Amino acid sequence: RTSDIRSDEFANLEGAPEGKEANPMLGLHGIRYSLKNPEILKAELEAIKRISENKKIGLLLPQVISVEEIRKVKLILKEIGFSNVKCGVMIETPSAVQIIKEICDEKIDFVSFGTNDLTQYILVVDRGNEKVQHLYNEMHPAVLHQLEYVIRVCKRNNVETSICGQAGSKKEMVKFLVETGIDSISVNADVAKEISDYIAEIENKLVRDTDKEPRKYHPEKTF
Repeated sequence: RTSDIRSDEFANLEGAPEGKEANPMLGLHGIRYSLKNPEILKAELEAIKRISENKKIGLLLPQVISVEEIRKVKLILKEIGFSNVKCGVMIETPSAVQIIKEICDEKIDFVSFGTNDLTQYILVVDRGNEKVQHLYNEMHPAVLHQLEYVIRVCKRNNVETSICGQAGSKKEMVKFLVETGIDSISVNADVAKEISDYIAEIENKLVRDTDKEPRKYHPEKTF
């Protein structure tokens, strides 16, 4: 993933921009910061290119809200001669959800749900505010509808789907995602074995519930 550092996270570092943003979560970070500072993005991509050599590598763009952002990054990739890289998009904004078909049309290879931010933006709940923590819920129907919609559109367009964030380590979310057809799930290391076994159970049940026996042809019953 390319850099996604909010202004409040690097405020004390040397060279940090002066002044404070009223709402860093909705401010200049993610891909919008990278494109506003193309020399930084280019240096980042050059570094990734050098260490990747001929290895398979995927580039994930954070906080995307438009196809223009994807196009601009691809132009920079072309400029530096970085062609052997898969390009993906973080789906962590309502905007990205709504234009997922257009995003797929940009010939991206994969998407990854950033459920922490996506949930926060959909529910308009600051996950860092203790006063509204009880309202923060990745299993809210509004969030699940968006996840399902993106997965289905991506399936139709041969774009791989995955999830990162805390939600991928929760069994109720894992069950929903596997049954919806997600391709991969990122989980916390301490629950990796438990979630892996749980996914196997879900997939085995899905197979058992599927009628895999070919139906016999009975011409006498054909109308």
